[in-house]
Amino acid sequence: MSKLEQAIRQSLSAEDAAFLAKFEDQSPFHEALGTFSGKWGLMNIFAAVITFGMFAAAVYCAWNAFNADPARETVLWSAGGIVAMLAVAMLKMYFWMEMNKNVTLREVKRLELQVARLASRESV
Repeated sequence: MSKLEQAIRQSLSAEDAAFLAKFEDQSPFHEALGTFSGKWGLMNIFAAVITFGMFAAAVYCAWNAFNADPARETVLWSAGGIVAMLAVAMLKMYFWMEMNKNVTLREVKRLELQVARLASRESV
C-alpha cells in the first residue's frame, strides 16, 4: 500500500472505511465470476457456453485428425481444430478484458466515492 493510500485510509471515518472495504481487490476467481453479473451478464454466459462448445469442437477435430486416413482429411480436420482453438483464444481474451474493465470501474467508483465524501465534508 502506498503512502497516499495510507493517508487516505487514516483520514476516513470508520463508516467510510467499512464501506470502502467492499471495493477491495478480489481474487481472480471472484473477478471471473463477477463477469457473469451486471448488464452484460447474459452475454457473458452465452460467450462462456460458446467457449466450451468451441473447445469441444477443437477436441473433436483433433481426434478425427489423428484417426483420418487420407492426408486431405487430416489437413481439413486439423484446420478445423485450429480455427476452433483460435475462437477459444479470442473468447478468453474477451473475458480477460471484461475482468480488467470491472477492476477499472471498481477503482473509478471508489475514487468517485472518496471525492464525494471529501466534498460533503468540505461543504459542512
